[in-house]
Amino acid sequence: MQQVDQLYDLDHVVLSNGKIYRVLGNVRSNKYFWGYNVYSPQSDGDRFYRGMRYRKNYPEDEQLPHDVLDTYEVLNMSDVVAHCDPVQSARQQCSSFEQTIWFDLYTTLKEIFGEDAIGIFGSSMFGLHLTPEGRVRKDVDFVIEGLDHLETLRDALPDIRRQLGFEEVSAARQLQQYQRYQKVFQNHRNSIQEIIKRRWTGLQLSEQIVSTLRFREKHILLPLELVDDTVMLQRNVVVSGHVIDADKSHLFPRMFTLSTKTYQYPVYILWWKFSTPVCLHDRITLCGDRILLEGQEAIRMTNFHKHWMAFDA
Repeated sequence: MQQVDQLYDLDHVVLSNGKIYRVLGNVRSNKYFWGYNVYSPQSDGDRFYRGMRYRKNYPEDEQLPHDVLDTYEVLNMSDVVAHCDPVQSARQQCSSFEQTIWFDLYTTLKEIFGEDAIGIFGSSMFGLHLTPEGRVRKDVDFVIEGLDHLETLRDALPDIRRQLGFEEVSAARQLQQYQRYQKVFQNHRNSIQEIIKRRWTGLQLSEQIVSTLRFREKHILLPLELVDDTVMLQRNVVVSGHVIDADKSHLFPRMFTLSTKTYQYPVYILWWKFSTPVCLHDRITLCGDRILLEGQEAIRMTNFHKHWMAFDA
């Protein structure tokens, strides 16, 4: 077992049963974490890790669950046998994608933000991003440590695309995403197309390959009651207002404050596919569950059928 005192969003861990989990959010706990099982040992899996076959899991797309909480788990830190941090993994694994555009991107991001601010996450942490011949299957996912780098990235991104050969996400690719997302987010009132357009950190290499730069912020810790033993005040409440504190919508959970006529609600969207769903001053109406979080009312969106977010005209 590996001793872990705190896990952060986009850390990845291997449990004693061999399953690989992505850590979701920065849950303030030294006993539990919130996770998503991304890779599982399977005899006919097409990927290899430590001599075993693994498969990648797509529960939202394959199972079409009623609620995203059905795909996430609260897990014991005591079951962790291996822990991968994004920045440390980037240093250790970058040689596996040398002489590719992903190494060029890593080098460029380090030059702009510093080596301690750039990490990788997902399959590349474990060598699962490579084919049996040693080639990168698709892409390498990068995360930037710290929301204080947000505006720097916004300014630098056009040059990054131009210098390395990436493009903005095309209308055709956005349509592909919309058609996939419609199957998962099953309430027709969701402004899915508009939300997809807001994914400004996307780097498109081809119609099939798009990498989205992510952010995480270690200073923002969340109570476990957000996802476990939640105090429910009212289900499926509809509220309207304008968005303030939008920068935290780049994190997971997607977080912002919705200012209504009577209250300022902290909003937590637990759908990771909604990459950067809102901008400052957006006027929106949403439907979610009103919960009590550390003594404060908040809105939590999880249900694929009943919850939704729409932009007001």
